[in-house]
Amino acid sequence: MQMLCSMSRLVLRFGPAQCTNLSPLSLFSPLLTLKTTEAHGLSNIRPRRENLIGSWTSNLESHVNVNARNFLTWKSPCLLCGKMIIGGRGIFCSNFLKAKANFPLCKAAWCGECYRRYEMDPFPIQSKMEEEEGEESGFEYQEKRGKQFMCGRHGDHLMGLPFECDVCHFRNVARRDVDWESTRDEYTLVCIRAANLDAMWSRETETVTQNFARMKRDLKDALTKLTLSLDSLFPEMGNPEMKDKVGMGLALITLNSSLRAGRNADTIQWDTMRKTPGWFFQVWEATTGGEEVSIFAADNKKMYETDCITRSRWFSAFMLGAKKRMGVVRKQNEALSSKQLLALLEIAEARWAELPEGPEKKRLEEVVAFICIGFSASLRGEEISLTSIQGMIEYWESSKNYRIPHVMVTLRGRYKGEHNLRWHMQPIAEVTRSGIDNRRWISRLMHTRVEREGAEEGPLFAKHDGTRVTLDMYDDDFRELLGLARERTPKVFPPKVNIEDYSLRRSLRRGATTEATNNKVPGNTIDLVNRWRKKEGAKGAQPGLAMNQVYTDALAAVETTLRYSQSL
Repeated sequence: MQMLCSMSRLVLRFGPAQCTNLSPLSLFSPLLTLKTTEAHGLSNIRPRRENLIGSWTSNLESHVNVNARNFLTWKSPCLLCGKMIIGGRGIFCSNFLKAKANFPLCKAAWCGECYRRYEMDPFPIQSKMEEEEGEESGFEYQEKRGKQFMCGRHGDHLMGLPFECDVCHFRNVARRDVDWESTRDEYTLVCIRAANLDAMWSRETETVTQNFARMKRDLKDALTKLTLSLDSLFPEMGNPEMKDKVGMGLALITLNSSLRAGRNADTIQWDTMRKTPGWFFQVWEATTGGEEVSIFAADNKKMYETDCITRSRWFSAFMLGAKKRMGVVRKQNEALSSKQLLALLEIAEARWAELPEGPEKKRLEEVVAFICIGFSASLRGEEISLTSIQGMIEYWESSKNYRIPHVMVTLRGRYKGEHNLRWHMQPIAEVTRSGIDNRRWISRLMHTRVEREGAEEGPLFAKHDGTRVTLDMYDDDFRELLGLARERTPKVFPPKVNIEDYSLRRSLRRGATTEATNNKVPGNTIDLVNRWRKKEGAKGAQPGLAMNQVYTDALAAVETTLRYSQSL
């Protein structure tokens, strides 16, 4: 089928509308003035030799009544408070009774609450629920103030994850002992303590305490009634090698990167921080030379065995604990209302009438057409840029002359994990109930792109090189028009709204969904419009169809789909 008509015919269609051994020590800068953990009240210690390496000798060197495989017999004074820890309580380094390389025993043990963050710990902790106003029942309450994420709990060293003390981890990642006068070493110890606590807090306190209590009860009961040796149940704890087996080195690099300045908070968020393990995994796979073995394969998807530390149980727990500690701060885009959009269109219309033909006028047409399509089709910002000029040309006249006139928005793109491009088509009203004139602005841009530039295929919203635009290219123009609209029609804007809170990324979709809901559009119609990407990209969905087949399917639901944009 010939897709395009002659340029003379196009004039009639789009005439201008009128009016591996990574040593983090080499990457860390000396300890500077950093924002410390706030409002918790437990951080009053610094990493010092006397509270990190034990010196107690009674009943230890001779191993009297102390069994290396029976951790319930381990005992030691707490390195912070001096209280004797017995009966399996506290937190013991797994190397408590096992020397690492040529170093002496660390003899490291703490009471649960004494293994706490250092006073110069710079890593942010999300606000607690009880600190917020307007608490309501039914929510899960947080730990007592000052404890969550700040300190360990009795038995944390036995509940699912290997635990090595700060000094042992330092020796693993640095391949040497601590220089107690070095600020770099001090900062590294601060980060090691923070990483250990993040890994511990991947498990809730109730899980740790209940499992620990049940373990003690079961073992005590069994050992008094049964002829049983713990040697037959558990291997000897400890890591005698000077080797980072769990990924602490990468955890330190990841924590250090988390202190960079963020957009919506003082520091970057977890979703950004997790990109550090992402690049590490890619580099690891490249340097291992493809030694992994395929353990599962089906169609185009495969699973591989890997020994990369980012896939270790400890590192996964560290990332989960860090996510719980940091929380996720989402700055939601302000929803754009129909009245606000009409005020914006009034500003744009006056500007368009004054501008001569040229790049500035084309830019205005692009921005406003982008807004109209995004709002009326309820699209995310990144989806709008997928609009195909080829599809728009093909169905421009047929949608205009259909028994229910509309504009057929044609998107062309590729789903993640697929190799072929797909079509998606969504009809929108020519003019909405509130008076948003979609065809007028889209027609203006089509005239410029097809008549003046001779474009016949590719994205409707394109850069100079023909590739599709990125979202941020129009955001500033959008906010400028909104600012002018608020100056002229302030009553349609909330009094304390910040124009910077609007973005083409989500403001159009959020606003359209709110308007449709308020106008009593049925929920199944809203879902039909808003969830097309999830439905079409789901496993088992039919493969990408030819453009005319997709158009036929879109027409079958045109009346239902149009109810959405007609209501706006």
